[in-house]
Formats: sequence, C-alpha cells, structure tokens
Amino acid sequence: MSNQDFSLNSEAPLSMSGQGEAINIDGTKPGAGAMPLPATDAGQIPAAGKTGSIGGSTGGCAVSGTGCPLAQVPASVWKDLLHRPFRKRHPIIFWGLILLLFAGIGLFGAAIGSNGLVGGQRMALVSVSGPIMDAESTLEWIRKVERDPSVAGVLLRVDSPGGGAAASQELYNALTSLAQKKPVAVSMGSLAASGGLMVSMAGTRVFANASTVTGSIGVRMDIPQLQGLMGKIGVGQETITTAPFKDAGSYMRPLSPDQREYFKKVLDDMHQQFVDIVAQGRHMEHGRAAALANGKIFTGREAVQLGLVDELGGQESALAWLSAQCGVPVERKLLSRPKEGNWLPRGLKTMLGIDLSALGSLSVNEPVFLYQF
Repeated sequence: MSNQDFSLNSEAPLSMSGQGEAINIDGTKPGAGAMPLPATDAGQIPAAGKTGSIGGSTGGCAVSGTGCPLAQVPASVWKDLLHRPFRKRHPIIFWGLILLLFAGIGLFGAAIGSNGLVGGQRMALVSVSGPIMDAESTLEWIRKVERDPSVAGVLLRVDSPGGGAAASQELYNALTSLAQKKPVAVSMGSLAASGGLMVSMAGTRVFANASTVTGSIGVRMDIPQLQGLMGKIGVGQETITTAPFKDAGSYMRPLSPDQREYFKKVLDDMHQQFVDIVAQGRHMEHGRAAALANGKIFTGREAVQLGLVDELGGQESALAWLSAQCGVPVERKLLSRPKEGNWLPRGLKTMLGIDLSALGSLSVNEPVFLYQF
C-alpha cells in the first residue's frame, strides 16, 4: 500500500482512497453516524489554534481543509462529555465524599449510642470525685441534666473527702434543685466525708457500702505560716491596712487573739450552715444533727444506724432503686458527662494515686475554709 492510498481532507478525516469508494479506517463511509453541528455564525464555530485544543486565537482547524473535524464527532459523544454525571467525571472525589459521609454517620451513631440518646427516657450520671475546689464544670453538667426532658432520674456517685466550703454548698444547692424535679439516688464510694457528705444530703435516697467512710461534719480553716521560712532566706513583708482585721490570716504573721476570735465566729456560722443542711436533707431534728456534727467519721454501717444513710448497697443497688422510681431499664446506658480535654491532671492522678486538679484553686496568701476530711 503506497502513501497515495491515504488522504486527509475536511470532509473525511481519514479514508482509504484506492480504486473503489472511499471508506474510513473503521470501515464506515465518511460522515456515517455523524450529526453535523447546527449552523452558527462564523465566530461561534469551534476552532483549534493548536493541536489538541478546541478554542484558540486562530480561525483555522488543526488539520488542513476548509471544514472542521469536530463537526464529524457523533452527537452521542458530545452528550456524554457535556452531560456526564459528577460521579463519572470525578469518581475519586465522589466516592471520597461518600466514605466521609458514612464515617460521619458512624461516629455520630457511636457517640449517641454510648450515651443512650436513641429515643426514650434514660438515667444520667453525676459524679463528684476528689477534692471539691472548682465545681464549675460539674455545676454546668447538673444544670444540663436538669433541663433535659429525656432524663427521668439521676445517679449521684460521690467519692470525695470534701473541699472548699463555698464549692460544696454550690453543688448541694444545684443538686437540691435537681432533686425537686427528678429522683436522685446517691451512691457513696470509698469516701464521702465532710463536703462529700454535704452534697449527698441533696439526694432522694442515699446508699453506702458498709465500709464507706463518711461523716466528718464540721468546718476547718487553714492558714499557711511562712514567716519562719521567709526569715531564713531574708525575705520580709510590710502591710498597711485601713482596718484592724483587713489582713487577718496573713501568712507572714501569726494570728492575734482578736483575729483568732474573729475567725472562730466565722467558722461557727459556717458550721451551723452545715448542720442545717444535714437536718434538712435527712429530715432530722436539728438537735440530733448538731450532736453528729462533732467532726467524727463513721462507717457506712454506722451511718445507717445514725440516719445519715438510708440503706447499705453499692452502685447497682442505687441504680435498681432509681430504675424502679423513673421506669427506665437498668440495662440502658447512663448518660454521662463528656470527658474533659485536659489530660495532664488525669494522667498524674492515675500514675501517682493523687488528684492535683484542685491545686490551682489554692493560694498560700489567704485563709482557706474547708468542709474537708
């Protein structure tokens, strides 16, 4: 076959021109199955200034001739190119978005499933553990549980030696408000003393283990004394006040007799507030509650006999009672507070067996009033 057997023109892009009729390489006649483009103005006819491009600055086609090969493109090809769905034009992006969608649905389902948020009533968990110093996050959770119409009852788990007087009272007041709307079952852990006992008094029914340490009803005040240490390193401090009790409790000097008497009155008032809370929470005569407010600790078994605890039992017993009160199955997972993002105190507590999260609330330059064992 010689070179003249092939010709390239505008009407048949590639044909075999032997002695017979011209045909395309695929065996069809030139123009067969093709739909010519609609007649348009000269400026609207696609042009290719360079090979492989449709539009360009020149008016001619990429091949020689007066016509344009694009006119021979079948209509089905144009339709496929111009109307192809997004999933075919960008399959990687499409299926990537599908995978992200299913992953998001899975994560959401796992999140709501872990908290039992899939319809119906449920019980919520409020945990008070460790020293009570900064109660803001727990208070926020209590308010959220109180407002949630799907929460039918609350399990209050207490494992705390108490802590700051004001923080303990804030928790008690918030839990009392909650207990007026929904039943609250208190489950005492290993330790629920002083401020830990105070917050437990807000419960509808109180459970404790036989060996739980509770009681320690009273208030104490800690005043750091650093004047000896400061004197050894040559550091002193002078304080000028406009009132005699303005700097009472300074860590740079011991208390005077008047200051000691002054703070004693403050402690007595806070002590009476604690007694009032015990009497109100346990429906106990004030005199009987005052007799228990001697700072002594009690076991859970003693606390039942004294009226501070309703019955012996662990968390399972408290949940069983709560389930009967609010009609929610025990098997349904408790709604719990999301974990905090600050992992450092939690990690230190795990490794060392202590809770350092409350240290930020303490200060060495002021007295600290504590409902703490």
